Amino acid sequence: MRFITRLYTCFAATVIFVLYFNWIRPSAYIQDSIQDNINRVWKQHAHRLVVFGDDWSDTGVYRVASPPSGTTRDRDPHQGKLWTETLCKELNCDYIDNYARSSPATSKTSAVGSMVDADIFANATGNARDEPFMSFDFQAQVQQFISYEKKRKHLPAPLRPSDQSTVFTVLFGIWDLLAYSPLDQEVGIQAINRSVAELVHNLDILAAHVDGPLKVVVPSVLDVTFLPRFSSRRNESTDMYAMDHHQAVFMWHYWNSVLFQAAEAWDKGDLFMPDLHGIVMDQVRNHQLYYNQISDADGFGTQAPLFYDVEQPCISRNYTSGLQAPAVDKCPEPSRHLFWDDMHLSGPVHKLIGKEAARLVHGNATLNFDARERALQRDSPNAAHGAERQGADFGLRFPPAS
Repeated sequence: MRFITRLYTCFAATVIFVLYFNWIRPSAYIQDSIQDNINRVWKQHAHRLVVFGDDWSDTGVYRVASPPSGTTRDRDPHQGKLWTETLCKELNCDYIDNYARSSPATSKTSAVGSMVDADIFANATGNARDEPFMSFDFQAQVQQFISYEKKRKHLPAPLRPSDQSTVFTVLFGIWDLLAYSPLDQEVGIQAINRSVAELVHNLDILAAHVDGPLKVVVPSVLDVTFLPRFSSRRNESTDMYAMDHHQAVFMWHYWNSVLFQAAEAWDKGDLFMPDLHGIVMDQVRNHQLYYNQISDADGFGTQAPLFYDVEQPCISRNYTSGLQAPAVDKCPEPSRHLFWDDMHLSGPVHKLIGKEAARLVHGNATLNFDARERALQRDSPNAAHGAERQGADFGLRFPPAS
């Protein structure tokens, strides 16, 4: 009997192993997720990255509420890793909790991706679009995170390692600017003001639900006129394009200015702001100077550029062919293009962004250092006594690394 019992046990274990192996085989990204689960089970403490945003941050592996089957975009391995994945690697994090969402794969080129707030978009635009708006905005993502965290606390201790450190990333704005730039300027400005206020409001909600100090990376936004989707319109109508370009640049400046001011004044956590636009423009500048045999005081133009094409994307899609799926043309060297497609940067650029974000976090180069100091002093019951003690010890306080 013992032999038969053992035989059945071995057989059952083999069946479970085969089913489990076949389940994790389909996708390399799913295999990475399984490895994350193993890390969480075997490590008492875990370093994690929690990601909010749109398709510029969406890794395609979802903690909860995965998009319906057939609507997710298959990631081409030649595209490379996203900046959030590079940031995780640079910070030596154990896994990524991804709540970012991309626009549906079934949508056409006019589809709208995830934005800061769906209601603000609807009110500003009148919802006058042929494509259904994907309402997975920042608020929805934050609420899913909070809901998951509450459920996670009820898991058995071995399956619920305490997070030794958590870094959050929040990147919105590309789709927002593309939607608000064509509007009447006053309407667009109001939409941007409300969007940034809502972004900060959701940061406050996160801070209230996170144990310990909140660390969040909020990159500034790229000038959308450099995106191939926008710049490809320059031949349609010179006058109209010039007006749209001028308006879009103004709105981009306004968005980043309002975002910077709000982030600088935010005092409920440590906030890091990589200059996404500056990183991209450095590559464009180096390319232009090098091929014109010019160099500047910063050394741009002296070395061969990382990208040989900073205008045309590697991937081009023909949406006017009348086919069910658009025809796709792919370049032979994706890593040498600044843009992957008409809306997204290539992997090497994402790597630069992720490394810069990691540099800021490692160096504790917070944008809101002064606001945080004032908040800590205000909330400290012994602030006055502490100040006297620091004075006796010469009170040397070093600013964060630049």
